Amino acid sequence: MRKSILVSLIAVFAVFALLSAVSAGELTDDNWAVTVNGADVERESTISGIEAGETIPIKVVFRAAEDANDVVVKAFIDGYRSDITSKTGRFELVENSIYTKYFSLTVPSDIDPTEAYTLTIRISNKDKSEEQEFDLRLQRSSYKVEVLSAEFPDKATAGSVVQVDVVLKNWGMHKLDDIFVVARIPDLGVQKKVYFGDLNELDEDEYDLIDDEAREASRTDAVERRIYLAIPDNAKAGIYNLEVEAYNVDSANVVKRSIVISGTEGISDILSGTSSRTLSIGEEVTYNLVVVNSGDKMKVFTLAPEEAKGLLVEVEPIVTVPADSSKTVEVKVKATESAEEGTNVVTINVKSDGELVKAVDFTANVEKGKAITGKASSVVILTIVLVIIFVVLLVILIVLLTRKQTAAAETEETSYY
Repeated sequence: MRKSILVSLIAVFAVFALLSAVSAGELTDDNWAVTVNGADVERESTISGIEAGETIPIKVVFRAAEDANDVVVKAFIDGYRSDITSKTGRFELVENSIYTKYFSLTVPSDIDPTEAYTLTIRISNKDKSEEQEFDLRLQRSSYKVEVLSAEFPDKATAGSVVQVDVVLKNWGMHKLDDIFVVARIPDLGVQKKVYFGDLNELDEDEYDLIDDEAREASRTDAVERRIYLAIPDNAKAGIYNLEVEAYNVDSANVVKRSIVISGTEGISDILSGTSSRTLSIGEEVTYNLVVVNSGDKMKVFTLAPEEAKGLLVEVEPIVTVPADSSKTVEVKVKATESAEEGTNVVTINVKSDGELVKAVDFTANVEKGKAITGKASSVVILTIVLVIIFVVLLVILIVLLTRKQTAAAETEETSYY
């Protein structure tokens, strides 16, 4: 009896030992060959020389130590605020077979080079997991300007003006001085160069020391400007590349996008009469703007004034112009108390089908002093009328008194005789 119990216990222990041996098995032989950016790296070594915004190619070669199901190989970077990861689909391992897997991880442009990052390669299935880690020293370029955004319409008409909104960002470690931006359509031979100024580097450690409002006010590592690019009247219909290039002596970046240019048929034009007027505080002046539609179809135009400090600008927002005709639109400008003395520019953006046809500028010369308002004018007129009435009544009174004195004299003379 005791012998049977002992045999049973030995058998149980043997089963547990066998299970432990099986579970302790490895998926691979642990002799991986890892290549990052074309260079072989050793386990727990440090990888350096990788810059922000760069895409890292990774190759992993390993030998299967056993047969296994549903295996996944994953490469990822720890330390950033969101996941930077790439992984394979599920596949089967066959013992002693060699497997090669490729990955690519893109390092964000806004990494903080003072932070610690780790590259991890993990081979796993639902039962087992093996991984190797590498310290990753990321850095930002010394000088790097990037065109974050270049927004403009997909379509334009020959003779129109294309509005290009450009956003620049300094991704480098140092300040970028004297940046210029050029918008061009090479095949049409047109371009416009604009000075964007300086862009500071972004130091997150410094910004952590100040409040949110001051932090936002100090973020001068990005800038936004608008560029107007004129399309020639004789431009042929077609698809063209519109390029936006930002550059200074240290860095350059170009983005390209297609724009469809339609031919000269149905060109619209915007004309203006007197473009300069003088007004006083409280006074209102009127300018005339003529919208011309030389096409063979009716067109709808939208007119939107840009903000002008101290000036109230009124204009008809939507104008419909029949084919081959024109329409005159009044632009009313009034100077308020906050208007600045001197020359002020009032801009009216005229669009058709969502595209800028023309930006028309009017000049308002604001002078010191106040214009007579409607209420003041009424008081002045009333005063003048009362003065006239008073004078008339005075004249009548004098006439009446004179006649009375004459009649009295005649009466006295008659009585004497």
